[in-house]
Amino acid sequence: MSTPVSTARRRLGSRTAALAGSGPDVLERLGRARVLVVGAGGLGAPVVSYLAGSGLGRLTIVDDDVVDGSNLARQTLFTSADIGVPKAEVAAARARAVDPELDVVAVVGRFRPEHVAGHDVVVDAADAVDVTRAVSDACAPLGVPFVWGTVLSYDGQVSVFRDSGPDAVDFHDLHPEVLPDEGSCAVDGVLPALCGAIGSVMAAQVTALVAGLGDPLFGRLLTVDARRWRWTESPIRRGPASRRPTSLPAGTAGTAGTAGAAGAAGAAGAAAAPRISPAALAARLADPADALTLVDVRTPEEWDTGVIAGSVHADAVLPDGDVVVTCARGPRADAWARGVDRAVVVLDGGVDAWRREGLPLVLL
Repeated sequence: MSTPVSTARRRLGSRTAALAGSGPDVLERLGRARVLVVGAGGLGAPVVSYLAGSGLGRLTIVDDDVVDGSNLARQTLFTSADIGVPKAEVAAARARAVDPELDVVAVVGRFRPEHVAGHDVVVDAADAVDVTRAVSDACAPLGVPFVWGTVLSYDGQVSVFRDSGPDAVDFHDLHPEVLPDEGSCAVDGVLPALCGAIGSVMAAQVTALVAGLGDPLFGRLLTVDARRWRWTESPIRRGPASRRPTSLPAGTAGTAGTAGAAGAAGAAGAAAAPRISPAALAARLADPADALTLVDVRTPEEWDTGVIAGSVHADAVLPDGDVVVTCARGPRADAWARGVDRAVVVLDGGVDAWRREGLPLVLL
């Protein structure tokens, strides 16, 4: 059934329609497409920027984070005026400003499997391996393809997965072992323009899938070394023994909007440390009789943005008593907890969650 394209949208999509092999029918297909973007950070920002003007029918953006000053160099949707505002809401507002006819839905929260229903394509821009596995598990039974990308330091990767049909290839065929994230942009850095490069490819994969503009990267992994700007392509195949792995251990669920799944390492199936909420930690820290040590494993640059009062560095000599460890969000704290020979509790959501709940930080 043909969907009329408004005059404003015909103008918006005029350069797309002018492409060889394109035309008015492509704009109609784009206008019927419903796309879910998981993560509005380093990868999600360029994805949303390009999809906002592509003439989609609906764009859903899921992210539980707020804009931080450290985001602005690479997350080009945001400005300093947006600091402290939920990324999903800002991203949705920017998309509506580009195309007032676009049906934009902002979901401030973590990805849940039910978010996939009703969408034709999912873009996994969260750059967190546990989120990717959750997206994969949710898309597979529905036959929904998902676009995946990752960046860390000077390295980036992008592919498209679909766990249905004769050429089915999924994320678990690329990474069969269940490993939590241990790489982090805060620790390893990331070239800002690399986020734009990978995010642009991811957005182009969406238009390939829903409108036939180019060939999707099914069964192909595109990798870039941004030191030399060398792009390589590798095949991904489903082996005869391929199977969907079990989920990460309870408690390691990631946060949409992180960046740094590339280079993840660790022991497959390693049990995650128990969690403590920010409110519960605040209550314990306020009790002078509670012999609690709080270890903050973030970088010195992150410490300069504020720490929870009483925190010690990762190399400190730890006294007897309970230990709580924190990083920005949780993955680095989990990795540190696995490497010490004592019981450790992780601050759920890290310093970011502490800040979002309005709890105080101090500058040292």
